[in-house]
Amino acid sequence: MTVAGEDRRPVRRRQGGETTLSCLGPSPDPPFEQVTSAAVVAVTDDGRLVVVELTRGLDIPGGHVQRGESSIDETVRREAWEEVRARLGVLHPVEVIESDYFGADDRTYMVIRTARVSELGPWESTHESAGRVLIEPEDFLRRYRGGDPALMRHLVTAALATLPAP
Repeated sequence: MTVAGEDRRPVRRRQGGETTLSCLGPSPDPPFEQVTSAAVVAVTDDGRLVVVELTRGLDIPGGHVQRGESSIDETVRREAWEEVRARLGVLHPVEVIESDYFGADDRTYMVIRTARVSELGPWESTHESAGRVLIEPEDFLRRYRGGDPALMRHLVTAALATLPAP
């Protein structure tokens, strides 16, 4: 029996050493059992991004695969709802990011999707998110303070190029 809400592969603080992330392109998807996290560049019909407000700043919705989940898309849809109360339309592949966080012989993957937002539910502040922000892509990229702004620019740019017009 598994516990709902529990990460399938918990990430603990790594002691020393650098983690190498390698962008592999949008497809094919890696084996699901090697995927540790997934995220989405969620876009409204008027071209704004729906992003999450966290203590570390603005970010795209995403998180770890949980026990009991059976697909990348299931994780993406759950995270979008939990963090920004967004229902998503058709999901499109943007990027597969390979990580050696667990060691050179234990490669894992983060998978990024993009989708049009089909519905924004009523906002509810939760432990997942302090807020939901609808923002122009360039404004988001200027305000992004995460670990790798160049990678985020790549993800947003690729997502917008991939997403069909509404």
